Amino acid sequence: MTADALDTVAAPPVRKPLGAKGWLIIGICLFGISTGPAAFGLASLGLVINAFQDQFGWSRSEVSGAASLMMLCTALSLPLVGGLVDKFGARRVLIPSVIALGLCLLAIPLVVTKAWQFMAAYVLMGTLAAGANSVPYMRILASWFDRSRGLAIGIAGSGTGLGFAYVPLVGQAAIHQFGWKGCYVALALIMLCVTLPMVLFLLKEKTEGEAPIDSDTPTAEANPAESQGDTLKGAMAKRDFWVLASIFVGLAFVLYGLIPHMVPLLTDRGLTPEAAASMASLFGFATFGGRVLIGFLIDRFDARKIAVIFFGLSALGMGLLAVPLPTWALIVPALLLGGSLGAEVDMLAYLTSRYFGLKAFARIFGVLFSAVMVAMGLGPVAFGGVYDATGSYQVMLAIGAPVCIVAALLMLVLRPYGERKRGAAISIT
Repeated sequence: MTADALDTVAAPPVRKPLGAKGWLIIGICLFGISTGPAAFGLASLGLVINAFQDQFGWSRSEVSGAASLMMLCTALSLPLVGGLVDKFGARRVLIPSVIALGLCLLAIPLVVTKAWQFMAAYVLMGTLAAGANSVPYMRILASWFDRSRGLAIGIAGSGTGLGFAYVPLVGQAAIHQFGWKGCYVALALIMLCVTLPMVLFLLKEKTEGEAPIDSDTPTAEANPAESQGDTLKGAMAKRDFWVLASIFVGLAFVLYGLIPHMVPLLTDRGLTPEAAASMASLFGFATFGGRVLIGFLIDRFDARKIAVIFFGLSALGMGLLAVPLPTWALIVPALLLGGSLGAEVDMLAYLTSRYFGLKAFARIFGVLFSAVMVAMGLGPVAFGGVYDATGSYQVMLAIGAPVCIVAALLMLVLRPYGERKRGAAISIT
């Protein structure tokens, strides 16, 4: 095979403007992800923990334990979700999952009076509604975008940050008017009256013969190496798979363990509930902006180096939160942690598509994401358990900074994904 032929096969397609169609897909995925179990299930907990303590006498570890159960159930469900997405398509998984999540949220204020009932509702979110997580959205984005995939995933993936930004504001406003039950009713209405119609009527999947939106190539075979890719078994046989799993499991444990405890942590530091909710909202807006920035950068620079920088910011944010700061200065770690939070799940989706291709993307990403969800599930209960035992979050915050540093160092163990792409192109020629 000649060098010219190799260049013809391996060369990426030409980037072109995304157009109205591209931005519509990104926008729907952005909002859909913002209403997923991660944002609605986790960000709402910080708003109701104190109310549950006052009304029902539940401990913080009991309330955060519901989130842990949801995450662990989601972790068990995601490999199945990924397989269903690869086999039947993303929309056929998304639609029933969105309905299930809306009904679970609505059931909490209507039915729940005991801790086990609250936990049961979150278990149902982690099983019946597992398909409302980012896996189906990421599959749609990875297939529609190639040259601008990082930006598309970054913008849409920032939906989690958007959810973390507006859930405290919407939830606190509903609580102020109707009590804690109003928070869950408001979130359920958003799911059923906004997200569901968007997915049902506006979200379109790419068919096998269509080219990516951002490519001038007339067929979908512009990058055959990536469109074929690895099977799940083939991916799991590679070192890169396990390095990625190790990196993002550690990050998820400390970063997502902190999220449901952000508001009570800030009130413990002297902020009013309203001020703490506003700070949590700022954290969410920083996550939103950080994910868009990261998506822009990884389309143009080595994603591994970008990750090292942002994981370092996470370590700095954790370190600052572990030391005594005046209340006004708490904005700094909130911005650092929020801005760097986009360097985990979105980066995982992007690197999964680049290292292992699109053939079994949803299945591979589902397995990796399920491992991350286990860590997301254990993190909140670990933070809650440490608080109940010691009266503070200091121990977990002190652990968080070194974990982020180790994650940054492990990124340097990954080989450049460009090498995999060229090697795959040679192997199928």
